[in-house]
Amino acid sequence: MKIKLNQIFSNNADEEFTQWNYLTAGTLGVPLNTAKGIEFFKKALDRTPLIVFHTNHYKEDQEQTPWRDLIFQSAGRVIYNGDNKSSNFAAHEARGNRKVLELINLYSSKSKIDRLKAPPIIITKTVKLKGRTGYRQFIGVGLINQSPKLVQQYEKKTNQVFSNYQFEVTLISLTPEEEFDWKWIDDRRNSTLDDISSLKHAPTNWKLWVEKGNEIISQIRLNIKSYRIIDEQEQKNMPIQNKKIINDLLNVYYPDPSKDGIRFEALASFITELYFENSTYSRGWITAGSSDRGVDFVGRLDIGHDAFSSNSLIVLGQSKRYKSPISGERLTRVASRMTRGYIGVVVTLDTFTRKAQEEIKDDQLPIILINGKKASELLLNYINRTGKTLQEIVEIEDEWSKTNIRTTHYSSIIDEI
Repeated sequence: MKIKLNQIFSNNADEEFTQWNYLTAGTLGVPLNTAKGIEFFKKALDRTPLIVFHTNHYKEDQEQTPWRDLIFQSAGRVIYNGDNKSSNFAAHEARGNRKVLELINLYSSKSKIDRLKAPPIIITKTVKLKGRTGYRQFIGVGLINQSPKLVQQYEKKTNQVFSNYQFEVTLISLTPEEEFDWKWIDDRRNSTLDDISSLKHAPTNWKLWVEKGNEIISQIRLNIKSYRIIDEQEQKNMPIQNKKIINDLLNVYYPDPSKDGIRFEALASFITELYFENSTYSRGWITAGSSDRGVDFVGRLDIGHDAFSSNSLIVLGQSKRYKSPISGERLTRVASRMTRGYIGVVVTLDTFTRKAQEEIKDDQLPIILINGKKASELLLNYINRTGKTLQEIVEIEDEWSKTNIRTTHYSSIIDEI
């Protein structure tokens, strides 16, 4: 059976959707267990056929699911937390973690023989349809090309600290097939087929990785270029933990738009830094109110690797601590500053209207829109990675704001830092 990205499967009988058990049973007739977050088939010829990382955001914040998984499908990146959820066990003792750690060296091996055995990692997530969560969506297939991180958290019942592994998965592009052929998995389960023969129905980009290794990761990574307009309801549709971040920022930490303006500008500057995490980005300063020229904070994005070939872009930021959607009119101030060598970033805790998005895209303005959903994802990722609380982040940014307010023209950042 061939499946597509974002295809939905049912956990139970449903006339509209294929059952997940039917898909995973394949030609061998034995399906995967849907009750486990990390699942895998038994080995065939000393190769594990696949590993499934399944995430259910509807269980987040519960005792059995204290970790927050993050899916950045369009960027080909998934941050997935392992299956240790108790202080009674070490992180490496959990069944799923143990399996991944057993195989993880295959993904970084320079040997094609090892890479042939490396199991594809399939990412799925629970989705709600017809008022029920008995459905899962196929997000993609990928591999681990970075060392796992050991993260810690307090156990809710006992307040004891326990550890878990955090795995980063790189999703691969399914072009040119545009489909995932489950026969590949059936072949990997077939003990009569050797490793090379079991590769026949693999995606083209997986075959390239097996042949050349991690040096071609950037070429085969999933990268969905989307120019579609995202409606406001979709922007508001986020997991409970994201909503709590937004509510706490609006009502607890920055309740007064006037008094808390400078403080929130500092947080918006920090969120922008998180957005450019994998780039050479430098935070600049917050602009003083009387001389901000429509810009709330300044940064610099450096491109290139040496003094001869590098270049820099000035980042002009606006922060919108709003409880209502941002219209196109509210983006005009930062848009008016856009010229060669500048890009804009607008950070809000709410949404952007359809009209605002259309104006930015139609005018081809280099402005990045970070809505509340994206801002909460960036903060949750940082919280997950560092163990800091939202309150600690706010306090750190409050201190940063006290010493980083300037009246200097933002073009001067090119010669600083």
